Amino acid sequence: MTEPEPASHAESHDAFHLPPPSIWPAVLALGIALLLTGLILNPVVLIAGVVIAVGATALWVRDARREFASLPD
Repeated sequence: MTEPEPASHAESHDAFHLPPPSIWPAVLALGIALLLTGLILNPVVLIAGVVIAVGATALWVRDARREFASLPD
């Protein structure tokens, strides 16, 4: 058997970047569920779902941009 080369992974990064936990994906899912339910039942529920979904998307993007800006080069 051959021995693995010890210098083969010398250029790899020391740590992996994982995003922090976020509530916005769950809120977006709730907004989409209300939106779809409102299509069938009631226009008020539809409007509430649209507002929640758009708001959650905007806040999720805002948090992702802040996180991306704080990453080291």
